[in-house]
Amino acid sequence: MKVATIVSALALAGSALAAPSSKAGKKLPTTKIANIEVVDTQLVRDAIAEVKKFIPLQPYLYNHVMRSWLFGAAAFNNNATLKAQIDLEAHAVGTLLHDLGWDMRPDSPWVTKLHRFEVDGGVGAMKFINDHPCSKKDWDETRIGWVYDGIALQAISDIPDFKSIQTQWIIKSVGFEFPGPRSPLIKDADYDSILGEFPNDTLFRGTNATFTWFAATKADTVYNTFIQDFGTAYVPGFNATGHRLFDVIQSGLQGELAAHPGSTF
Repeated sequence: MKVATIVSALALAGSALAAPSSKAGKKLPTTKIANIEVVDTQLVRDAIAEVKKFIPLQPYLYNHVMRSWLFGAAAFNNNATLKAQIDLEAHAVGTLLHDLGWDMRPDSPWVTKLHRFEVDGGVGAMKFINDHPCSKKDWDETRIGWVYDGIALQAISDIPDFKSIQTQWIIKSVGFEFPGPRSPLIKDADYDSILGEFPNDTLFRGTNATFTWFAATKADTVYNTFIQDFGTAYVPGFNATGHRLFDVIQSGLQGELAAHPGSTF
């Protein structure tokens, strides 16, 4: 069932034959949030409304996705050449919805027991777009694929480097959140304005709690991922041994050695 679900989701996500309907460089309505000019379509407004539902249980998560979007938007506003290449609506939706898979509400419409959080988030974002009234007119499989890739590949290094610029910038915008010097792509005044409205003083406590929750509630999805370490550190009784790819290979190795003692490759 797990494989079938993923294949179904990917079928929705992209087709090499689809003609892209990118809105890169097109004039779209805008507004300002935290003094940052951002795209202001109905789909983006509805995505904001969706992630506001995180606030009662996970306020750190709402602030995180808003900062991710705004950091990316600030970088674009500081570079007209880059901005002209970006589908600002796809970027907004991808960054705002990139952590739907973190939703800890008991009745979450986005989180499953079957998939790692990145896949839950990517599939959820596709569903959100496909269910929206705008999707038939404005969204084809290529645009939806950019969003899915930007969410599903967010925690995997190197692979996104060879995807579309739209996918890369969803991931890069989320990356502005993490420790290190401020990026020269974003003005200090913009950093200060964004952090003033959407502070990050609980981000790492919230992240730690969320990743531990994954290991405790959907352990089968975290084996062989970086979240496995949170289970080992914080979840009583959690043991990845026997579930790892390492264990599969070692078991096969021992079987080969027993069947063919003294043999080489």
